[in-house]
Amino acid sequence: MEVGVIAAFAYWGVHTGGGPTAKVLLGVAAPAAGFGFWGAVDFRRAGRLGEPLRLIQELAVSSLAALAWYAAGRTGPAIALAVLSVLYHGLVYATGGRLLDRGPKLGARGT
Repeated sequence: MEVGVIAAFAYWGVHTGGGPTAKVLLGVAAPAAGFGFWGAVDFRRAGRLGEPLRLIQELAVSSLAALAWYAAGRTGPAIALAVLSVLYHGLVYATGGRLLDRGPKLGARGT
């Protein structure tokens, strides 16, 4: 899914840029901004709200990426990424998983 997000932002940037320089700059800056937003906050510090906040963030990033595909005229990848994101997140919770790892336990050595 992350590859689809990177590709969507990069494709949108190249498709949107006017000249060669703008295409390259947007093609690099758009994925960097998307993943900058994705990794900007450590939700493990948010306590009980961490998991729902991470879910909202991941759905927002993948939705923006799907919209980027769509805005660049690529309806197929837009729909595929949106469906993949919903399925992935649904399966994470249906199988008892979490988006946030629990991290090492306090006092654990060698981890």
